[in-house]
Amino acid sequence: MQTPSSATGLRQDLVEHLATAILVFTADGSLLWMNAAAETLLEVSARQVLGSRAEALWPDSADLILAITEVASSGQAMAFRELTLVPRSRNLPMRLDCIISALPVASGPSQVVIEMQLSDRDHALVRDADSNAQQRLAQRMVLNLAHELRNPLAGLRGAAQLLERQLAEADLKEYTRIIIGEADRLGNLVSQLLGPQRPARPEWLNLHRPLEHVRRLFSAGQTAAIPVERDYDPSLPRVHVDPDQLVQALLNLLGNAGEALSDTAQARIRLRTRVIHNLVISGRSHRQCARISVIDNGPGIPADQIERIFFPMVSGHPQRSGLGLAIARGLIAANGGRIDCNSRPGRTEFMIDLPLDPAGESRPGADKA
Repeated sequence: MQTPSSATGLRQDLVEHLATAILVFTADGSLLWMNAAAETLLEVSARQVLGSRAEALWPDSADLILAITEVASSGQAMAFRELTLVPRSRNLPMRLDCIISALPVASGPSQVVIEMQLSDRDHALVRDADSNAQQRLAQRMVLNLAHELRNPLAGLRGAAQLLERQLAEADLKEYTRIIIGEADRLGNLVSQLLGPQRPARPEWLNLHRPLEHVRRLFSAGQTAAIPVERDYDPSLPRVHVDPDQLVQALLNLLGNAGEALSDTAQARIRLRTRVIHNLVISGRSHRQCARISVIDNGPGIPADQIERIFFPMVSGHPQRSGLGLAIARGLIAANGGRIDCNSRPGRTEFMIDLPLDPAGESRPGADKA
């Protein structure tokens, strides 16, 4: 049987190891204690801030500071959803879900306990940031590999050409042609790995024009049997984007969707445009973005692959290089946008988000489709 002191120690250890940030304040708003999760969330050491006033931790958070006083005096708990706080240590806003409750003490005024955790939206931002960092690392590794392959391939092709000139027999020349052909094939793969060789040249355009161009190209190809439906927002304003890079990214997405539908009965693809509000792309908040969705009714992407599909050389198709989505992502990122994906059996949606307020650019008059 546990003694009271050992039970108290166990409770303290449990609170200390919770994933939820816990902070304890006096009734007048001085910090008494915080657990390790709170130190991580606020990016401070408890030793540095114990005894500090709440307004020193969050200089511009009047609502939270008033709530501490109110809960201490009334004893009634309060909750906040997606409360925006700017910790002094970070100087960057974060959205938090908070529960503030009174903690009765044996004597004297009540203390106040605050439970904090990132809101679902900020969890998504952190996940996206982690994913972007991993993809950038993978991209750098692939680029380094591609550069290392370029010179040996050129040497291999040149040696095969020289050897072919010295051969008199046509049968032997056939082998050198195979070497040259395979070197060219690998050279093309290396060029794809290296990605777009020029910076974006954006212009203001009606998104539905490149979309219609891509739809016609796709419908004229081998996947002509797959209908492509249109669901366009006619009020969509012009977007500042490189049309050639956008077309290439969309062709990659449509090609990916077409392959995913190869064994699907009544296969179909839908192109949809919408205006999306309040998105964060690469750490920058945008009030409005244009969203292009490529939606198919295929089998979906397995859950264990969905986080890796934009990585170079990752593919769910044995005959594919795994570069199409990585290249599309790079092209859209070069235009200040992003690509994301939601998938379940029967519905996979790739979303291209492009800011309608690119930095330093003035918008011309809206162009209705």
